[in-house]
Formats: sequence, C-alpha cells, structure tokens
Amino acid sequence: MSTRSINFAAAKAMPGSGSAERFFQWSLYVLLVVGFTALMGTNKLDFPSLALVIPALLLRGYLLLMRKSLVISERWTTLLTLLYFAFYAADYFYFSQSFINATVHMVLFVMVIKIFSVRRDRDLMYLAILSFLMLLAAAVLTVDTLFLLTFSLFILVAIATFISMEMRRSEQETLAAGVSPQEDVRFHSSLAGISAILGLFTLTGAALIFFILPRINNSGYLRNLGVQGSLVTGFSSEVNLGGIGQIQQSSGVVMHVQVQFGKLPKDPKWRGITLANFDGRHWWNSPELPTVHGLNNAPLDLTRISNYSLYSEARAAPQLQTLSYRVVMEPVGLNLFFLAPVPLKMNGDYRILEIRSDGSIYNGRPGENSLSSGEGENAQNVGVYSAEADTRDPEQYVLNSNSTNYPPHVATLYLQRPNLDPRVAQLARQVTALEDSNYKRAKALERYLQTNFGYTLELPGMREADPLARFLFERKKGHCEYFASSMTIMLRTLGIPARVVNGFRGGEYNDVTNSYIIREKDAHSWVEAYFPEYGWVTFDPTPSGPVDEPATGWSRLALYMDAARQMWREWVVNYDFSHQVKLRTELSAKTGNVQSSFRLWLWHRYLGMVNVIGKWQRRLESLSPTQMTLCCVLLGLLLALPFTPMLWRSYQRTRSLRNPQRAPRTSASFWYLRMLKMMARRGVNKEQFQTAEEFVSSIPDPRLRHDVELFTEHYERARFDESVEDAQRLPELYEEIAGRK
Repeated sequence: MSTRSINFAAAKAMPGSGSAERFFQWSLYVLLVVGFTALMGTNKLDFPSLALVIPALLLRGYLLLMRKSLVISERWTTLLTLLYFAFYAADYFYFSQSFINATVHMVLFVMVIKIFSVRRDRDLMYLAILSFLMLLAAAVLTVDTLFLLTFSLFILVAIATFISMEMRRSEQETLAAGVSPQEDVRFHSSLAGISAILGLFTLTGAALIFFILPRINNSGYLRNLGVQGSLVTGFSSEVNLGGIGQIQQSSGVVMHVQVQFGKLPKDPKWRGITLANFDGRHWWNSPELPTVHGLNNAPLDLTRISNYSLYSEARAAPQLQTLSYRVVMEPVGLNLFFLAPVPLKMNGDYRILEIRSDGSIYNGRPGENSLSSGEGENAQNVGVYSAEADTRDPEQYVLNSNSTNYPPHVATLYLQRPNLDPRVAQLARQVTALEDSNYKRAKALERYLQTNFGYTLELPGMREADPLARFLFERKKGHCEYFASSMTIMLRTLGIPARVVNGFRGGEYNDVTNSYIIREKDAHSWVEAYFPEYGWVTFDPTPSGPVDEPATGWSRLALYMDAARQMWREWVVNYDFSHQVKLRTELSAKTGNVQSSFRLWLWHRYLGMVNVIGKWQRRLESLSPTQMTLCCVLLGLLLALPFTPMLWRSYQRTRSLRNPQRAPRTSASFWYLRMLKMMARRGVNKEQFQTAEEFVSSIPDPRLRHDVELFTEHYERARFDESVEDAQRLPELYEEIAGRK
C-alpha cells in the first residue's frame, strides 16, 4: 500500500499558535477524556472499545504535548466512515443486539477518526458534541455516584473549552499577537481559574434549580435501556436449575432496606417470585391473567387478596404488624417487588400493581392486559416502596396440622410432580417416618437437608439426566436451588402442597445509613408449604453460611461509599415532588428551631449584659470623686490606645514638614503630591506612565507650566540630592502655584 493511498501527515510539528489556541486544544482534549471516563465508569464497555479508544486518546495527548499533529487523509476518513456504517447494522443485529450499545460503539469510532482528521473549526465543534454524546450515553447506562463526579468535571472543562474557543476565534479575527511565552503559564492559570469559578457557580445554580423547581415521578427515566443480565433471568417465570447460582457469583447491589419499625428476624428473607411447575431440570409458571390493583401512594391491604397466594381462607391466626420497612431498588432491570414474609401491606407511587396467583407482585403499565404479568413491554422498573409484615413464627398455629382440606387450585398446582427416581419418595417417607403431623414432617425434611448435605456453587457444567437424584444420592452438595427443589418435591410426594420461592436472604448492615445492603450474592431459593389452618409457611433447607465479620479497613470504606451512592439515588435519581415536600418540611422545622434558639440566645445575652452593667453602675456609684476622675483618665487612655500608632506617625510627619533639614526627601515627596492633587482639581492629571518632565510638558497654560517646571526642579534636587535649601523653597512655590488664577 502506497503512502499516497493512506496519506498521514506523519507527526509533523504543529504550526505556531497563540496561548488561547493551545489552551483550547488541551481543554478540548480533556473534555473528550472526561466524557470517555464517564462512559468507562459505567462498566458497560467491552474490551474492543477500550482497546480502540484508550490508545487513541493517549496518542492524541502525546502529540499535543510534543506540539505535533497526525492527520488522516480525507479519502481514508470517508472510506472508514462508510465502512463503519455498514458494520453498525451488523453490530446492532448480531454482535451487540442492543441499540444503546451499538450506538455507543459508533460514537467511539467516530471520535477516534475525528481526533485524527481535524482540518476545520467545525471538526473541533464535532469533537465537543461527541464528548457530550459520551456523557449522555453514560447517563443512560448508569446512575452511580461516579457519574456525579465526572459530570461536575465535565461542566468545568466544558466552560473552559468554550471560553477559550471564543478567545481563539477573536484572536484569529483580530490577528492579535497573543500572549508572550513568559506570560503563558499565568494566562493559562488565570483562564483555568475563571473557568473553575464559573463552573462552580453553574453547578451551584443548577443544584438550586434542581431542588426548587416542581418535580414529577421519574420512574420511567431511561430505566430499561442499559440494564439486563442474569438477575432478570433468575427472577423470570421460567428458571433453570442453576439460575440463582449464577446470580450469587456477583456482588452488585440490588436494593437497600431501612427498618422503620420493629426488628428483622434472625435470618430475614425478601420474597420475590414463587414457582409451581417442575420437569426435573427447570421450574416455570403457566401463563395467566393477573389480578390488577391500583396504588398511587395509598396502602394496599394484601390480606384482602383471596386467591390463596399468601394466606388460607380459613386462617384463624390474628394478623399483627411486627415489621415496617422501606426499600430502595437499584436500577437492575426488575419490576418485581421483594417483600418480607408474611406481607400485610405495601405502599408506593405506582399506579398499577399486578398480583399473580403465586403471590408475586409486579409493577405494571396502565392500559394494557398481559397474560405474562410483569414481563414484556408492559414492565416498569421498581424504585422506592414501603411495606409491613408479620414476622412471627407460625409454628403454634400449624404444629399439629394434618388437614388435607386444600383448595382445588392449590392441590392441582402444588402437588404435581414429574417422573422421579423412586428413591426420592422413599427417602421422604424414611426421613419423616417418626413424625405425626405434616408440619413436623416438613421440619424433619428441612433438618435432614441442612445437616446431611453441603453447600457449594462449584457444580459441573455438564447436563445431568436427573439433577435432583444425583444431588440427593451421589454428589450430596449444591447450592440453594437444589436444596429448595429437593424439599419441595419430597413434600409433594408426602401430599403436602409446596413451591419454590426465589428472592434474597439476609443482607449486610450499614450503620452509616442504618440500612441493609442486599446484593446479588444474597439471591436465594427456599420453600413455602401450605397448611389449611394458616396458609403458606416458610422453610429453608439450605445450610447457613458463615456469619459476616464487622466491617473494618477497606470494607469500612466500602460502607461509606455505599452511603454516598444511596444518598445519590435517594436525593438525585429518585428526587420527586414527595422529596421536595419532605425537604421543605425539614427545612421549615430546622429554620424555626434555629430562629427560636437564636432568639433565646439573644435574650440570655441581653439579660447577662444588663446584670453586668448593673454591677458596674453600683460600683461606680460607690467611688469617691478622686477615684472617679482616675477611672475616667484610665478609660480615656484605653480608648486612645488603638489610635496611638496613627497619632505618632502624624506627629513625625508634621515635625518633618516643619523642619525640612531633618528629612528633605520626605518633605519633597509630601509637597509634590500636594501639588499634583491641586493640579488634578484644575483638570490637569498626571498619568502613571508620565515622568515629571512629561507631565510639565502636558500643561497647556504657559505661565502655569513655568511655575510647575520651577517647582519640579526644586523637588527633584530635594528628592534625589537631599537639598535642604530646595526642600525649604517648596512650600513657598506651592503657595505661588495655588494663587495662580
């Protein structure tokens, strides 16, 4: 390939340019770097994107530092751009399979081409626009606190870029010489300082506008564009064995839970979706038309939902609220509510709730009917909600339960089982042979699995003919899905309705925010069994893991970082009208308290001052005339003490003026300044750049110019030669000039 075909201007020196030009080039480069950093901070960029952009930006920075340029020919720029537009379609349909990701790839490619093909001023403007597009893509792909940092830095650098762009344009139009090399550093520092000050004012004003202007619910803000993954798959209506195990390998934060009343149980669980059908390898729910309920910040009483999803129709146990909590979900792509068992009420700013027969509750979109509730186009992510629960142990109500009076819907759906290895049913009967109630049989199976099997996430990836039989009789270790599936199927072989529940377990307590951090690694599967006297009761056959140690060192720092992210989510991402009302109420209350405290403080200070004055008044009244005179003299001396240095300097100056022979130079300077003030009153001003002779020449009146010239001659001899005779002549000459009309 000839050098003519691919015409690079190979690292030649850049032409001479002024300080505004250099500052603009560097600020534009930093703007691109900040935009890409914001995009890279989303952790959504793939390796090819990083491998393309990072070396290109480093090379661009090196060329700027060396004041060299590298320009791709227009022919190759056009050819590469056309080729990429063809690749964009393949990227969208086959590689990324996402509009956002494919568009981000295109923006990055165009930026790399453009930074090495700048020929006109509009190309520089295109680069600034591309940096903004990268920032916009980062806003779509993440809501993390790192975006706040990069956004603030982007604003500061953008202001510097556009200020220097205007200065650069003016410099080019006026053909100005620019700034000398000696003043380069000072010029750049001043321009950077002005940009920083303007940026801070801009951010402050934007923050005030953000918090003051009326807000609406922003639950639909680009929430579904950048979030997909195993978490969504693990909580869908069809889950393969191992789906929850894949989620548990990530430490990403899913939600924060803040207890408002009561206390969490020892091993808290956050119920999401339950699954009924099992074919030996995967669980699923059949399509159904959900029950629809409105919410709109009005509490929904879940105990009144009579579809056997949560409670028994014949439930005699009293319902008691023992726990009230608030949940803030991260934007993980889920529209499923996670509730503590047994849920009683929930509340939030959601227009439509879809409740399925398994007790799963979804955030739906109004105006649509879907046979697959909570999935598809009608799904909307969950943000913030609050709920109440009865966390008491129901054992006292079901301890001796042997009733088989199951509702037809429950018996049909939750007693079905696939073709099993006969040993599974035999093992269930063997473990529960000595028990005399269904509840005790369920507890026996729970204890058996907890004590005789091990927990692990490291399972073979090969396909197994009968995963449950291999888990129960050969491998004897697995993760929570295998424990929950095994217990559910064994309960069904005993005639006890049971189902698998997918949700979260436990959580890490953050004492900085008084909330619990629920991560993807806390994803968990457990079992719910049905008892006619009560309803669905929770069992967890998975062995307990190690207890988390108190946070220290780096883990403690991680808690502070999580608190910052939670504040960002609460007061920026989820900021709406309800937050404005809360903020206004808190500010009003605090302002009222401050005013009351300040008035009380002033009153106490006033009373104290009155008491002090009264004491001094009584003491003064008891003094004799001589003592009173002495006190007045001392008080006068104390009052005059701050003015003593000024009085002393005035005395010294007066003494010098009266005796020019002691300080002729000081006397000469004094009278010359008086002469200049007098001339200024007459409309003749001495400019700073004028010498004494130049000032004399600028006086239009010949007679006055002669008098001032004579005065100046005596002044210079007294000032520089310390001539006492000339200094003594200056007052007389001053009077002559003053008397000149």
